[in-house]
Amino acid sequence: MHITCPACAATYEIPETLLRPGRRVRCAQCGEEWIPLGAAPEAMPDQTAIAAPPQPAEKPPSLDPPRPAASERSPRAPASSQPERHPRTHPSLWLGWAASVAIVAFALWGGVYYRASVMAAWPPSERLYAALGLAPGSR
Repeated sequence: MHITCPACAATYEIPETLLRPGRRVRCAQCGEEWIPLGAAPEAMPDQTAIAAPPQPAEKPPSLDPPRPAASERSPRAPASSQPERHPRTHPSLWLGWAASVAIVAFALWGGVYYRASVMAAWPPSERLYAALGLAPGSR
């Protein structure tokens, strides 16, 4: 199919299989978007030719079956009789938490046990240890 841009008159050769009805195309030269005339959506057929006689207004049938009255419904079991199910956690999740707690505990222990070395290497830490009551002369 041969189409032409309405803005800049650039021409393109496009297979008709690529142009669906109502599809917009964009010009590569100017960027204009338009619907090619040959790919316009099919016009509606003449309404007078296919007009059906008016139907009497009827209520469409309901798709839902009628609900039984409250007295006819089956009683539900109390919520307490149905055990609440919790999703099982994977063992690796517990292992990860245990490892994290162990690492933090080990780091805290190391900070207390080696506090003299820490204060020698990083003098501002003396204020932290003094605030916690762990300064070398506090015992």
